[in-house]
Amino acid sequence: MVESPTMSSDDKKVKNDILRGEHFGDVEVETKTSKKNVLGWSFYDLANTIYSMVIVSLIINRYILIIGQTEYGLSYKHSQAIYGIVVSITQIIIAIGMPIMGALSDRAGRRKPFVISLTGVILIFASLLGITHSLTLVLVFYVIANIAYQWSLAFYDAMLAFIASPKDVGKVGGFGVAFGYFGTILSLPIMLLCESVWGTPVSQIPTVQALYPGSEPLAKIAYGYYGNVWPYIIAMAMFLLFAIPFIFVKERQKKGDRPSAGVLIKDTFKSLGRTFKEITRHREMFIFIIGYFLFVDAANVIVMYMFPLVRDGFLMSESFGMIFIVISTVSAVAFSYFIGVFADRKGAKNAFILVGGLWAIAITLGIVGIFFWAPIETGANFPFIMIILMGVLAGPALGGTWVAQRSMVAALAPKEKFGEYFGFSKLSGKISSAIGPIIWSLAFIVFYDSWNYKTYGWAMLIIGIMMVIGLGIIVMVKPEKSAKNY
Repeated sequence: MVESPTMSSDDKKVKNDILRGEHFGDVEVETKTSKKNVLGWSFYDLANTIYSMVIVSLIINRYILIIGQTEYGLSYKHSQAIYGIVVSITQIIIAIGMPIMGALSDRAGRRKPFVISLTGVILIFASLLGITHSLTLVLVFYVIANIAYQWSLAFYDAMLAFIASPKDVGKVGGFGVAFGYFGTILSLPIMLLCESVWGTPVSQIPTVQALYPGSEPLAKIAYGYYGNVWPYIIAMAMFLLFAIPFIFVKERQKKGDRPSAGVLIKDTFKSLGRTFKEITRHREMFIFIIGYFLFVDAANVIVMYMFPLVRDGFLMSESFGMIFIVISTVSAVAFSYFIGVFADRKGAKNAFILVGGLWAIAITLGIVGIFFWAPIETGANFPFIMIILMGVLAGPALGGTWVAQRSMVAALAPKEKFGEYFGFSKLSGKISSAIGPIIWSLAFIVFYDSWNYKTYGWAMLIIGIMMVIGLGIIVMVKPEKSAKNY
């Protein structure tokens, strides 16, 4: 490294520390868990869940399907493919940046300012989604908002060890996920109100045509409330409101002087390279990352396609699609915390086994529902009850995935590199997120002309197989062996 004539004496000291391989200041994890602090931290989980559920799960996929068919004359499957390709490219960008964000959080010794800055980006660009029906602009706005959202989670998750004592990490992580799902409970009634005011979106000509060839379509493709700017603004206003308590969270920070931005960025990339080499030698963490890559694909894809799955796969109503999400959310709120407690008592690996069992039952019910029961009628009938059960199981399965991942990384990572290890585990998950939509889109291109709505069943089957393989690899991880070596 060449010294700059304008480099301060503090920066020179930091630079010398870098050359010696030392870290900035002393890293201290939290030793006492403050309920007030945990609650403020968890409020951000609630706030960003509003974005995740309303924009990612409820709106964006079907919004793109409607724009593609209405404005550009594309078919359902080709609109689906465009969405899948863009999402995959976005996830690759997110994946590349995720470990960098994690390393940056470790080197800076502060995480909250990054979360707050990225939240501002999310709020601005997600609010713009309803101002145009240009496919290009809508995709650009969504890509920017979603990159900011995912990167903010790298900093947010890395705060966990710096606001909770090690013995409470699983419980606090579980509480954050469970509390966060209240964001869905609060926002979906607002979306139902928006639907009643601005109309019901229709993304697929009702597949009664597929069931009874030659029959007339029951409806036309329509934007409904997706085409109005206010639902997006209202959702982001709720995000902002519930994120306010997070501003007052106190996190343990590094001692000592902090470097300038230039030195910080340089050291981030140096540290990132060292950590990458370290993780490849860290057998247990390396095995976990490979297994998590496959396992989390099910969670990522189902979050992304949950609403179209109910609406266009099970052929159920728009309103029940939202009710299904509420059912899953209430179940997640009720049980995610206990998965965190289970992880603390029985270990993160056993938590993954539990979560994997929940996913297996939920996905199986979904596949059977599409192939044999759809269209499913609302009421006291066996198929409808089974779909309700699927929602009840999918909630804690989804929440438990994040809880188990947080607990596993906390068990495997050295304390001074929590952010980087979280970043690399998320890198695995985000690359998986890039592959999942491509597989999903390929299933539609291959099967849709012959199978129509039942293509959702084939797509879920493929994703489910990947999850089973991933769980088998995660079971090979031995956290206790990692703890002896690190």
